[in-house]
Amino acid sequence: MTRLTRLTRLTTALAGAALLWAGVPGPAAPAAPSRAAAPPLAPAPASHTVTVTSTAEGLSAPAVTRPGLTTFHASTTAAGKGWVGLARLKDGKGWDDFLGALSGALSNTPAEVPPGAAELNRTATLLGGLVVQPGQPGSFTQRLRPGRYLLFDYLTAGETTPRYRWLTVTGAPVDQGLTPTATFVSKNVAGLGPRLEVRGTPRAGEPLRYVNEIPGQVNELLFVKIAEGTTEAGLRAYFDSLPEDGSLPPGSPFTSLSLGSLHLSTGRSSVVRLALDRDRYAVITWSKDATDGTRLVQKGLFTIVDLG
Repeated sequence: MTRLTRLTRLTTALAGAALLWAGVPGPAAPAAPSRAAAPPLAPAPASHTVTVTSTAEGLSAPAVTRPGLTTFHASTTAAGKGWVGLARLKDGKGWDDFLGALSGALSNTPAEVPPGAAELNRTATLLGGLVVQPGQPGSFTQRLRPGRYLLFDYLTAGETTPRYRWLTVTGAPVDQGLTPTATFVSKNVAGLGPRLEVRGTPRAGEPLRYVNEIPGQVNELLFVKIAEGTTEAGLRAYFDSLPEDGSLPPGSPFTSLSLGSLHLSTGRSSVVRLALDRDRYAVITWSKDATDGTRLVQKGLFTIVDLG
């Protein structure tokens, strides 16, 4: 596959994914009023940190950091840019290999997803990241081993000038990071299929752990506000109506932009802290099943939570 073909395929996939990740039918959709705003995010005390900043001009991040528990603080000032992911590429793999594998795994063509997902598993380990919006920064904690990692912007990956930075991890280890107050686990449940399990009581503005236990599947965790009266049955019916082209049909129950954790490989976890309000949210993923290309939400991987 040529680089141009990869760029075209990934751009097409992300064009739809951007709206789906955002969680609204278009940029003009109004945000629902919050029941009560969460307190501003404060830095984790004494934590080992890496700051990643996206602007209209580019992406800035350090080139070197230490191993151990590391908290990434991410923010963006430019709409449509700055959804920063973290990955570790496998031996001998480079950016172009990663781009091609990612484009297949995120494709809006179901038949392309299984081979793309398999290629992605052979190419890289995805270690999460953040869906953030202008004025709504976030943080995530990941344990880093010595070596080289890739920080990249999902929303520019398919452009002719993608935004990515290499991060070298070296030196003495540290073990300080965000401490979660609740855990979300994506897992396969016998007789039901993929499901999202919530452990503990999630609260607005507090750190949350996300764990991906689905074999052979990269997956994300997104929070999006929903209209008053929305039920799980209503969400299921809406997900069943989604077309394959990545667009959102009319009647969306979502009333805000999404915030959340970007993709994790199987067996990986990340602790995220997001600018979430005290409100009612759907907790969802737009990832596709690595076995048949069907969206996981259409198989039941979602839930509704009230954040206090």
